[in-house]
Amino acid sequence: MHTIYSPVERLLVADPAFSLRPLQVAQLTRGWAVDVTAADLDALAASVDAPRRLSAKRGYLGETEANVELARMLEERPEDFGAVGQIVLGAAAVEVRPGPRPFADTLFVVGLECIDGLQRLRVIADLRDRLPLEHLRRAVVRLEIRCGDERARARRTQDFADRCVNASTAQDRLIRCANIVRLMDADWEKGDFDPRRGVTAGPHGMRFSMADVTSALACVSDDPHPVAAHLAATPAGQESLWSDRNSGVYRSLFHGRMSPVGVMRAVEAWRTARSALDKVPKKSRQGHGHLIEYAPELICWKACRSLPLSALHAESSYPWDRAIEGDLPRRTLEAAGSLVTQYRALHPEHGRSGNSYKAEAPKLELWRELVECTV
Repeated sequence: MHTIYSPVERLLVADPAFSLRPLQVAQLTRGWAVDVTAADLDALAASVDAPRRLSAKRGYLGETEANVELARMLEERPEDFGAVGQIVLGAAAVEVRPGPRPFADTLFVVGLECIDGLQRLRVIADLRDRLPLEHLRRAVVRLEIRCGDERARARRTQDFADRCVNASTAQDRLIRCANIVRLMDADWEKGDFDPRRGVTAGPHGMRFSMADVTSALACVSDDPHPVAAHLAATPAGQESLWSDRNSGVYRSLFHGRMSPVGVMRAVEAWRTARSALDKVPKKSRQGHGHLIEYAPELICWKACRSLPLSALHAESSYPWDRAIEGDLPRRTLEAAGSLVTQYRALHPEHGRSGNSYKAEAPKLELWRELVECTV
């Protein structure tokens, strides 16, 4: 008696399919949605030829920032690993066969192709010998499996999917900071604040970007070292500062004592100090005076040490307006003169023998050195 095979079974006889025991499986309009654990996928991309065998659009990219983070997540927080992103597979055919127990179906996937998600699969494969099987089972991963015309469509659209995604930034994630949320909910009188748009304040709707707010708070930070001011001086530094909400530098700026009045005082002080530096004659910016040009945040930070910074966010009788508008411009120029003098004394060689003020003046090591010498 001859066995009669279905079309899918004929494929299986010729080419054994990749099989899964999914936690959940659903047939969708354009394919299948399957929940499996990382343990079910641990060998799929383990071989060197996996990218070619799975027809992936690119091979394993190695220890990129994203892959390192995925690996760390799988090791430290496996439940989070599958909650971010998904894996898109293509297949010539898919068959679900009922198992002996309820919800114990076996999924057979024939002609497997990895349309998107090889990096995630390779991270799982690389960690399978280091992590116990029970650990990998805690990571539940969503697979999408496309067949027929939808397979070709998925392949085509995934190649350009990055063009349709607004990449998340560290600034976007500030909305998850409890201290930022408290500041958003505070009373700004005739204004408001959010970490994407910054501050709108005053009767004329003055706007200050989040970059401005960060630079201002860094300028008046009561930290005795100018680390925050140094980070806030560049866009890349600000992204780095915003990205680590557990760091001491971040908490020195965005803490539970923040208030609208404190933020506005910080912005006013920072703008006033910067304005004073902008008026310094060009002839004073020559030689070691390039410090004014290439390290203005250091000078503003130094000038603001004269303010009662511990009371910045509190209601107080201190004459803030007079101190900022009247005294701070003079103190800024004094700070500039003092720091430039120290710079010249400590590093007379800068600007000679190929050294560049533009390269040397913004270095944090120099800022620390100058601050220690002008205390």
